[in-house]
Amino acid sequence: MMSRKAIIILIIVLLIITACGKNTVLNTPDIDPSSINFGTPQTLDVITWNLRTFPQGTDLEALKQIILALNVDVIAFQEIMDYTTFIDMASDIPNYNACIYSATDTYRLAYLYDTRTVTVNNQYTIYENDSNPFPRPPYILDITWENDNYLIINNHLKAFGDNYIDENNNWDEEVRRRLACMKLDSYISTNLPNSKVIVLGDMNDQIAEPPEYNVFLNFINKSDEYYFVDMPIAVSPNYNNVSYPNSFSHIDHILITNELFADFEQGGSYCKTILAENWMLNWNTYSSTISDHRPVGIRLGKPH
Repeated sequence: MMSRKAIIILIIVLLIITACGKNTVLNTPDIDPSSINFGTPQTLDVITWNLRTFPQGTDLEALKQIILALNVDVIAFQEIMDYTTFIDMASDIPNYNACIYSATDTYRLAYLYDTRTVTVNNQYTIYENDSNPFPRPPYILDITWENDNYLIINNHLKAFGDNYIDENNNWDEEVRRRLACMKLDSYISTNLPNSKVIVLGDMNDQIAEPPEYNVFLNFINKSDEYYFVDMPIAVSPNYNNVSYPNSFSHIDHILITNELFADFEQGGSYCKTILAENWMLNWNTYSSTISDHRPVGIRLGKPH
């Protein structure tokens, strides 16, 4: 595994050229859960996952089984279209509770968290009246895990674009995503300057791009403050590690603040794209009944 410093050097080179619910019991299928297992008892395991207009076309039973098999502490979801169905689904998953916000009526952001390992202290949205950079306001989950506090910021940034930042158009997709990143940076610096923060979600853009159209430069250029833990995937993409394989692109990201650098450097910590389609045996079945995005996860150790 490349060191964080080595990844930062590689990046520089590349650039040069709101409600809660509860639960019952599921039967487990004849598929080995270890095929997609991500979490461990010793680590904080957090996943971002776009469920593509949930529950439209979703195999709910399969999705519940996948969530159980992932075995993680927190999942941040995007594109939850139906509030009630999401809460009902969560109630069927043992040991998990749901949080889903009301900032929008569709394309909601949401969380599932393991009540055995995580305590939710608060949940709230930011930039609710700022739809230019944030068509879906960021959704923050304030949690305690192993007696330590973490802030998770779930995002679903503006989609589409043309790899060109049109400085004369405030509604250009890249301009809007860049402004969103700048505002997230400002919020963290002002309100969470010493907190362990995880920024994640469907960012709808790639992080290993040339500076002339890289919307994430304000994070990447502050390598002492932030680190994209999925950057090794971004700089060496292949079909089996990108989060959005239909377009061979990696657009779902996880960013940590420097208060988590030591945690991420602990043995056993890493970030990976999870091949959730292995549960469905093939990509075609998964993409037609679950999502066109794969989950991306971070495993964080704890310094002793």
